[in-house]
Amino acid sequence: MRSRQIKRRLGIDVRRKRRSGRGSSGRVPEARRSEDGARSFFGGVLGEGLSARSISSGGILSRGISSESVLDRKPAAGGILSRGLPSMGLPKRISMPFPRHISLSRNTAFPRRKGRYRSINIRHMKEYFFRLCVILLLLIVVIGAWQVIRPGVRIRPRPETVAAFNTPHRAIGILQEYAQQHGIPFAELFAVFNAENDFFPEQSDTFDLNVLEVLYVQDFYRLMRRYNMRSLTPYIDMYNHLFSEIETFPIPSGWYAHDASVMFGNSWGVSHNFQGNRMHMGTAIVDRENMRGRVPVVSMTHGEVAAAGWDNNLGYFVGITTINGTNFLYAHLDSIAQGIAAGQIVAAGEPLGQMGASGGGRSNRTFPVHLHLGISPQVDFVRGDFWINPYPILRYLE
Repeated sequence: MRSRQIKRRLGIDVRRKRRSGRGSSGRVPEARRSEDGARSFFGGVLGEGLSARSISSGGILSRGISSESVLDRKPAAGGILSRGLPSMGLPKRISMPFPRHISLSRNTAFPRRKGRYRSINIRHMKEYFFRLCVILLLLIVVIGAWQVIRPGVRIRPRPETVAAFNTPHRAIGILQEYAQQHGIPFAELFAVFNAENDFFPEQSDTFDLNVLEVLYVQDFYRLMRRYNMRSLTPYIDMYNHLFSEIETFPIPSGWYAHDASVMFGNSWGVSHNFQGNRMHMGTAIVDRENMRGRVPVVSMTHGEVAAAGWDNNLGYFVGITTINGTNFLYAHLDSIAQGIAAGQIVAAGEPLGQMGASGGGRSNRTFPVHLHLGISPQVDFVRGDFWINPYPILRYLE
């Protein structure tokens, strides 16, 4: 009875571990191993002639052994080691292990079978969260790739048709107003409008403008899903650059009003023998009075002067490149404004020179005073220079 009390004082719950017996794994529980260690300890003590009575009644203390020295393995003077008792009989640590079904973690415990619990491992949670983020990222990439490569109508118009720019000029302003009212990007709406009409292979001044909102604005998103975005994007970018960069007419306001002193027409593709037998790739703005140096010429956009000077064919000219790579050519000038040189930054509406009739090449051809305006956007669907018809843009600005 007293030995059991001593074991209880040492922190060993004998009754609980005796009932539990061996674990499911067949190994001896830690409490029983601690009990066996205590038995070997008491057996070693009793083997030296010390009885359990002397141990419980302070017999060990009378022999110079304190309770703290027994537990902490610190023998007092004249203790067990001084009597020749082996030190290996002392247990290294006497402790009561917690049952396995008790969770010491501060995390939330989830119930298991038979009333047992398991705690959440923070490291595992981080791994699961990282895997979830990777899966979501891959899903976004797959959806984006599908939007690009998904099947749809691929538009492959002829570059000559796109360059002719036979879009009705009145439709530009109307579509721009509808785009602002409905919150639709104008460049996308304009690209879809041209794609639905095959980029207008022929001039269509008789196009019914009353059906624009019903056919193209209200069904805009359905039409966008119809086309393959990879094939439509280059044309969206081209129209976006053009209409976002151009700000003003190349002739100052007042020179092309009702009593305008200049006039222009759709001269794109007209064959002439200037620089040989070739077609006209621009628009000619003509001075009605045919006087050199009378009508000023201004820049249509912000940009950098790429080149300025004299050319045998172009005469006095100024070339300006915008931030998106679109080139604007102003040729046949009578003179170039002061301060305009290569590398100079110009603003929209800044004077570039005066209208003239310079150039002509080896043929020394004479022609009326006019401005040759050429626009060359940077596109991906054509290699090399790609010039478009400025006429619809000029009519839109007018």
